[in-house]
Amino acid sequence: MMLAICDAALPKDGEAPEWVHLLPNGHMTARDGRQFDLGDPAAVILAFETHGADLPIDYEHQVDRPEATLKGPVPAAGWIKALAANASGLWGQVEWTATARDLIRRKEYRYLSPSFLHNMAGQIMKLKGAGLVHRPALHLKALASEEDTMPPNTPPNALETDQGAEGFLQRLA
Repeated sequence: MMLAICDAALPKDGEAPEWVHLLPNGHMTARDGRQFDLGDPAAVILAFETHGADLPIDYEHQVDRPEATLKGPVPAAGWIKALAANASGLWGQVEWTATARDLIRRKEYRYLSPSFLHNMAGQIMKLKGAGLVHRPALHLKALASEEDTMPPNTPPNALETDQGAEGFLQRLA
């Protein structure tokens, strides 16, 4: 399998969202021309659940760069605690660190870039985590839109009900 990292914009309001759109369903072409396919989001969710640990969100994909991990600490910006899928793709529930929330609020980081493993055909097999970055690669409607008509990606109080991830995703549909 091969590693890929792709970027998406964070919300314009500057607040760190609880749920982030990680990957669209089906075939996707990144801004740099790379092509991937999320044909089986349920398999990616199953791989996450089987792994049994939260996935890291770091800064500038340091976790994915051996030279960065050898030089010292690689701080987390947050942790992906749960994955869910709906018609728009794969979503992750994130627990952000205070530092990351502050950097996002001040717009020092505006984009989220998922990292994942894919096969030679570009089929996404496993999510590895994500990074806060400066340059977007993926075209994600919920997070990368530059239009003011962008649909909200985190409805108020979405997870304060007993419906959890399923209720949140139903609200997005």
